[in-house]
Amino acid sequence: MKIKNVIFYISFLLISSVVSLKPLLANEDAKGVVKERMANFKMSKKMMQTIHKSIQNEDFVTIEKSATTLHKWSKEMIKYFPEGSDGAPSEASANIWLDPDGFKKAVNNFELASLKLINNSKEKDFDKTVDSFRSLAGTCKGCHQKFRN
Repeated sequence: MKIKNVIFYISFLLISSVVSLKPLLANEDAKGVVKERMANFKMSKKMMQTIHKSIQNEDFVTIEKSATTLHKWSKEMIKYFPEGSDGAPSEASANIWLDPDGFKKAVNNFELASLKLINNSKEKDFDKTVDSFRSLAGTCKGCHQKFRN
């Protein structure tokens, strides 16, 4: 196994550890926009896992398709955070509404990183695809650290 692959797997595992290990049924109590938001983030996590597996298999078609799904989500994400939607069972931090420009910038970083992953997967360049996936995962981690409880 190439050293780059080993580093990639370790990096992914470290980034994934930031994601909360809440029970799968955590959004049963959620309603309305919070429930929809939680479902979209669950889908987002699944897409990231799919991309990770697809990188291991060098399945650039699936990477592109999954990254396209994430890019679409990035363009809709802001509307799922209306003011007042930060109560339990939501994990949204009040920082979203206290620093709306910072939150918009974080979402924009996710959008740009997903677009870069789409483009690199179209080129079928393994190293660039891995780098852009790491960058995308980093946007998730950064946003979670600042804007998630």
